[in-house]
Amino acid sequence: MRRPRLNVLRTFEAAGRKLSFSQAATELNISQAAVSQQIVHLEAYLGEALFKRHHRRISLTGTGQAYLFAVHEALERLDTVTDQLFPDRPHQIVTIKCTSSVATLWLAPQMRAFHESHPDIDLHIRTLDSEGKTSQAIQTDLEIFVSGETNHGPYVQSLLTCEIVPVAAPEFIEHHQPIKPDDILDFDLIHILGYEDDWHRWFRGNKLDTQEVPRGLTVDSSLFAIDTTVRGDGIYLGRRPFIDSYLKSGKLVEVFDDPYKLHANYFLRRHKNKKNSRNKDIVSNWLIALAGTNKP
Repeated sequence: MRRPRLNVLRTFEAAGRKLSFSQAATELNISQAAVSQQIVHLEAYLGEALFKRHHRRISLTGTGQAYLFAVHEALERLDTVTDQLFPDRPHQIVTIKCTSSVATLWLAPQMRAFHESHPDIDLHIRTLDSEGKTSQAIQTDLEIFVSGETNHGPYVQSLLTCEIVPVAAPEFIEHHQPIKPDDILDFDLIHILGYEDDWHRWFRGNKLDTQEVPRGLTVDSSLFAIDTTVRGDGIYLGRRPFIDSYLKSGKLVEVFDDPYKLHANYFLRRHKNKKNSRNKDIVSNWLIALAGTNKP
């Protein structure tokens, strides 16, 4: 008996998982008409409806739901066996785009443990040209980015909420203590390009005049800012958990005992390309687990 073609089963699996012909078309990089036509042909071949067509939406029939489970399991098994038998294929690479500070301060210390657990996956980290900006030219599988918005579409999920607190070198604090929020105007503040509004937000939170925010030193990366702060050159708004290793080692300390904290929401975007889906799932789940264990 002739079986349904593999590409048709992949189309059915995507449509059933998304419950949308248009979203399946986007994921598979084919037209919506092609998805609809393949589903119609599959239903005709099987002699039974797999989807119920409603006004502007679809749902699975009971048979469709059972078939989706079986097809999904079969495709996952096929992908797993392919990865095991052909470990040197180019799509074993998963590329993550993020800022240099996220890469160096958060991901880099965890890379060895990831590779020990998943030796068949090579992580490629691509950093942005400047913090807080997106480079569309970089072709990636996953992207970590910061945003004040909450709705980014179906391919984005919340990853981590950072606490942003004033920090300085311990010698700096000892020389100037005690420091109260009202005293902040007397010190050099360190700013980062792309996050210039952080100090203004902090001033507003402490009911200080934002027109008087000292400009101080402005640098183009968190790494530069941290290095400058460790040398005792001023006060920096550090992002936890990215600076936790510096706080733990004592190279940096929080300026205030009970600081007003800002927050920054980081998100994980999974690019829509279906290729290498299993490995992107593995890396995505690892990032989410890592974020859960690194909450400040």
